[in-house]
Amino acid sequence: MFVSGPRLVVFVLVAVLVSGCTAAAPAPRHHPAGASVGGSFNGTDVAWLQLAEALHTRALPLLELAPGRTASRPLADLAARIGRKHQTGRGRLRALLAEARVGGENPHAAHDMPGMPTAADLRALKGLRDDAFDRRFSALLRVYLDQLVLVARGEQNAGGASSARELAAAMERAHVAELAALDGIGVAAG
Repeated sequence: MFVSGPRLVVFVLVAVLVSGCTAAAPAPRHHPAGASVGGSFNGTDVAWLQLAEALHTRALPLLELAPGRTASRPLADLAARIGRKHQTGRGRLRALLAEARVGGENPHAAHDMPGMPTAADLRALKGLRDDAFDRRFSALLRVYLDQLVLVARGEQNAGGASSARELAAAMERAHVAELAALDGIGVAAG
């Protein structure tokens, strides 16, 4: 079966959501891609909002580790800036979930999914300092930001609500800029 264009994006987004989840969780409110939820929101909108909110939430402890462990002042500053932006972003994502009339527990909050720093990642980072920390932290941050860009693009291509697509576009621009800032710091991956 050949899938192209927006249908491919929806397929990939749903596949990432389904295959990337590894932890057991309560049964979520399912909203298949294309299904109507609240207003003009479709299943892709809800999947993106929930996934992006979970990614932002799970990254905050990662970002909080940088100031006490990094050898790089620019890397610590970037982590602090991203953390502040992501707190604000979580509020915007939650507001759109409320507008879509999707409540309850985020089904992705406890899952280990692509781009999410895991408990094992955080434990390992807590044992590192200086250059070793910087290399591992930068690698995890890059994977996280890359995933946010990927899912934001999927939302822009297949989302139904203009407010969600516009937020995805704004977040994509912000995450691309964060990746460029990370590149500018020049920490070798590790």
